[in-house]
Amino acid sequence: MYSGYDRRDDYFQTYLRITEGAKMHILPDENLRSRPIASALDYTWAALSGNWKSSAIIASVILVLTILQAVPAIGLLAAMISSLLLYSAAFRIVDAVMQSDSVSALKERMQALGAKEILFTYLSPAAGLYLGFILISLIVIVATSLIFWLSGGEAVLGMIEEQMGRPDASAQQSMQIYAQIVATSTPTLLFFLIVASFFGYLWPLIYGYALMQRGFLDALNAVFTIFYPRFWSATFNSKYLKTVSMWMLLAFGASILTAICAATLLLIPVAILLMVWLAYFTAIVAAETYNFSDDI
Repeated sequence: MYSGYDRRDDYFQTYLRITEGAKMHILPDENLRSRPIASALDYTWAALSGNWKSSAIIASVILVLTILQAVPAIGLLAAMISSLLLYSAAFRIVDAVMQSDSVSALKERMQALGAKEILFTYLSPAAGLYLGFILISLIVIVATSLIFWLSGGEAVLGMIEEQMGRPDASAQQSMQIYAQIVATSTPTLLFFLIVASFFGYLWPLIYGYALMQRGFLDALNAVFTIFYPRFWSATFNSKYLKTVSMWMLLAFGASILTAICAATLLLIPVAILLMVWLAYFTAIVAAETYNFSDDI
C-alpha cells in the first residue's frame, strides 16, 4: 500500500515508465484493467473528492472562462483556454493515477496537489494535443467539403441561389431542386458519418497514447497516430469495444445532464463540475484503453 508522498516521485516514475517503453501495465492497479469502467468511475470520484478545494478552484476557473465565452471579443479565446486547461488537468490526473496502486492511494496523492499544479503542470503537451485535435478536425472538414464540391455542390448552391430569387417557382421545380440537394448531400453525409464514427471509436486509444507524452511535439505527433493501421487493429477486440461503448453512453448521459443543469441559473456550478468530472473520467478511460491494448 502506498504511504508517504514526494512530488518528485511522480515525475521520475512517470519518466521511467514512458522512456523505458514499459507500455503495458502503466496503470499499477489491476482493477483498471479487469474492471475498466467501474474502476474509472471510482478513480474519477477519488480525483475530485480527494481535494475538494482544488476541485472547487478548477471548477471556478472553468466557470469564469465559460461566462467569458459569451463576450464576442474574447469568446473564442476563452473557449480555447478552457479546453487547454481541461486537457492539462487531464494529463496531471492520469499522471497521478499512474502513480497510485489503489483508489485510496490516489485520494492521498490528490490531497497534496493544488489547483495550480493540476491546471498548469502539463500545459505544453496539452497544447500539442489540442493543436493536433484542431488539425485533425480541419482535415475532416476540408475532405468533407471537397467531396461535397466534387459531387456537384457548386451546381446545387447555384440552384438554391436561383430558387431564392424566384419565390414564384412551381412545385415541380422546387421538388427538382430538393431532389438534387439530397442526391448531392448523401455522399458527403455518408462520408462524414463514417469518418466521424471511426475517429470517435479510435479516439480513446489515441487520447490515451497522447496522455503518455510529455512534450508539445510528442503530444502533437501522438494525435496523428489515428492514421496508423496498427492502432486501428488494436481496437478490434471485444474488450475495447465494450469499454468504449460504455464510456460513450456515460459521456452522453453526463453531457445531457450538464446541458440541463446549464439551462438553470442556480445549477450552472453543477454543470461546470460535471464538465470537470467528464474530463477526468474520459482521460482515465483513455489511459485504460492504452494500458490494455497489447499490440501497439
